[in-house]
Amino acid sequence: MHDPLSQNIFELGAALGRGEMTSEQLTNAYLLRIAAHDKHGAGINAMTWLCDDTRAQARQLDQERANGLVRGPLHGIPIVVKDNIDLAGLPTTAGSALLREHQPARDARVLRRLRQAGAIVLGKTNMSEFACSNGRYGYGSLAGLTLNPYNRARNAAGSSSGSGAAVAAGFAAAALGTDTFGSVRAPACVAGLVGLRPTVGLVPVDGVLPLALSFDTVGPLARCVRDAAVLLRGMVCAVPGGEREEYLRALDTQALQGQRIGVVTDFPGEDDEVQAVLGQALDRLRDLGATLVPVRLPTPATTLHGVLLGPLADAEWPAQLDEYLGKSIGAAPATMAQLVDAGTAWSAACPTHPVNPRTLAGMHRALEAAREQTAAQRARGQAALAGFRSALTHRMRQDDLAALVFPTLSCPASPRYDQPDPSYVEYPGNPYAALYVASAAGLPEISVPAGRARAGVPIGVSFMGAPHDEGRLLGLAYAFEQSMGLRFEPILDAPLAGNAASTPVDGPAGATAQRGPDVPLLLSPSGIVGGSTTPS
Repeated sequence: MHDPLSQNIFELGAALGRGEMTSEQLTNAYLLRIAAHDKHGAGINAMTWLCDDTRAQARQLDQERANGLVRGPLHGIPIVVKDNIDLAGLPTTAGSALLREHQPARDARVLRRLRQAGAIVLGKTNMSEFACSNGRYGYGSLAGLTLNPYNRARNAAGSSSGSGAAVAAGFAAAALGTDTFGSVRAPACVAGLVGLRPTVGLVPVDGVLPLALSFDTVGPLARCVRDAAVLLRGMVCAVPGGEREEYLRALDTQALQGQRIGVVTDFPGEDDEVQAVLGQALDRLRDLGATLVPVRLPTPATTLHGVLLGPLADAEWPAQLDEYLGKSIGAAPATMAQLVDAGTAWSAACPTHPVNPRTLAGMHRALEAAREQTAAQRARGQAALAGFRSALTHRMRQDDLAALVFPTLSCPASPRYDQPDPSYVEYPGNPYAALYVASAAGLPEISVPAGRARAGVPIGVSFMGAPHDEGRLLGLAYAFEQSMGLRFEPILDAPLAGNAASTPVDGPAGATAQRGPDVPLLLSPSGIVGGSTTPS
């Protein structure tokens, strides 16, 4: 059998069904990989917490299988979840040392659904602190910096950095992330994965630490489109106008035949490698029978964050975060104002692994915005947002477009914030700008691997569809993916690339060194991996 840690969910399910391995053996294999390469070896630093009941979960599901009960394709499949999604028995820290005592009372609803579908939860993943990268993609004061498995001189994007890096590194079969302004799609892009942002409201977000509920959603990061489809089927509570089974039925290699695909001219990619990958992808879409239509997006598509998204999110964030923190059964700060005070004190006491100062400044700004923005100002912002959504969906209907296509990020994965990489070409624009369109419009979008940069990091293209049209979107992405045949694994035993080549992973500039003195390395009840109350 091929290495199970590089296989997708359906391949693993088939092997489990044939009795070639058990879920407990598969779980142990992932835990051994984590022990070898998360804090040691390659030093990916994707994990923050590990559950202490993973083997018990696996044994129960193995027994069910032996008794003839198989819950579905996720039965006995190990996954990981971003550390802003509640998992009972573990803190929900959002990557912040300030919330290491924040204890949720129960699992988030989306996680309860996946457990019911038979998924095994291995643990929680590192992330940009409070889901705000602010120049430090994948860094949090709790566990330090997550590295890109394909090139550890580059970042893993954000803010679902650990979720993307963990799946790419073979720490789990798939992961959950959250996406407000690109936080699933960007990490999937730079980690060679499929990342799906569902239509806002399709997946429940109760039990998820909020950034801005008008834009927040939970999405899967997976090795292939089929895996993303099966995860989405397990995550949603209801599908407007359809059945969840549509997500799998829509996977057809002929799905692009006769479809009109809008090529977004506003976002052609800034980097020459990204532009070349997009060109090859467009050629492939034509070969698959799609008609390509140049599309210019409605104003203010290229300035969405500064004009609309940022101000609206700032106004929402404090009250929504306060409400969420107030439900904690632990002793963590209970309000954003308390977090700001605690963050200032923590950063002064622990200057080697502070809270990102730009994130603290953002909290100050949000508190001021929440106090100073008038109801009329917020109403105007919401009206402008509704107008943009209406104009975009109208244009897609008017041109009879099945989807829009564009580079997920305008540049390859950028250098980790703590080490320059002379091989990286800097551009003035925001590489995430195209991702804000689906966030503003509430539309589904899926990033699919499409090529690789000279630096070894993957490059993705995104397909964005109409509201609640995930079935068709998955079908289009599947047809493209199957024709490309792209899947290359990172080499975790390779030396650090680029400028970081001479720096040990556990040296002064490495991810391990950024861990605080009161955030110990993961130790295992079994001698393999860590328990449920020790951050990694």
